[in-house]
Amino acid sequence: MARLAGSDARGLGGDSNGTSVVVRLAWGRQVSALAWGVGCAVAVVGFALVMARWRSLETNAARAERASRPAALRDAELVYMERLFRSSTPVGLVAKLDRAYRLPSGLLVLVEFKTRWSNQPFQSDVIQLSAQRMAVMGQTGQSVASHGYVMVKAPTRRALPIAHRVQLMTDEQVVTLVRRREDILAGQVLPRWPLSRKTCLTCAFRAQCDYPHL
Repeated sequence: MARLAGSDARGLGGDSNGTSVVVRLAWGRQVSALAWGVGCAVAVVGFALVMARWRSLETNAARAERASRPAALRDAELVYMERLFRSSTPVGLVAKLDRAYRLPSGLLVLVEFKTRWSNQPFQSDVIQLSAQRMAVMGQTGQSVASHGYVMVKAPTRRALPIAHRVQLMTDEQVVTLVRRREDILAGQVLPRWPLSRKTCLTCAFRAQCDYPHL
């Protein structure tokens, strides 16, 4: 009778092993919920730190960009940066500009950055900006100023860019220059010597050139 009573008791839920299994399952669920909550909290904190860091970098970059502008463009809006433009008429042009700013009047002003020891704009800079101007106007139809800026920075870590305002070439002058280049490459026109021998120092055709005293 004692053994039978014991068997009946276990059948009615008196098994201690069964109770412990239920307790372990409940504890496991609590631990899992706690771990999930901690993981979510860590993820939220990590995301907040990443966003704060990103905003800090963005703010610093914006300040650096504004500090590198010409003084005349302090209140202008940066609208294009490292952007490629194409134009097919009156001549085919492909030009990648460094920066373009929009004045409150709506006029775009182009800025070109150069790193070199000589703190002055070159004619090649003017040609480059002039071609950019035609390409931007041809692709977008926007008005672009007839002047631009060449920002020259010495190749040292602490050097700051110095702004040089330059007058750009007219559309007719750019077209004439492009067509002359095409004629030279086609062998229909002979090239002229450069005005300065310094131009020859960085020319890719020095080895084939017969310029006297080169």
